[in-house]
Amino acid sequence: MKLGELIKRLEVEQQNQIVPMGFDSPHSYRGDYYCLAFEPAENISVAEMLKCAKEALNSTFDGYKGGEFEMTEYTDVYLATYGDCGEGIGDILLNYMLGKYSPIQEHKEE
Repeated sequence: MKLGELIKRLEVEQQNQIVPMGFDSPHSYRGDYYCLAFEPAENISVAEMLKCAKEALNSTFDGYKGGEFEMTEYTDVYLATYGDCGEGIGDILLNYMLGKYSPIQEHKEE
């Protein structure tokens, strides 16, 4: 998911919803400094996550081993603690965070 997509998605969600596992504290992603990572955060509102994402847009972050990297609406986003690699934030993970997931149905052979 791109940063711009993440922002648009969070903008249409219930802002006062508290999610048990979300994100905050944006930083340059260790796996690729040109990408953006957010720290995992517990019991955080959608509004707080949206604020973090918007503050990261067009901001410059220091890479883990140096350099400066600007985050745009086309920057890929990840969930990772600072200095560690994590996983990409996509529709499945975001839906899970927002409580909008449905159980995966097993496919049974007939």
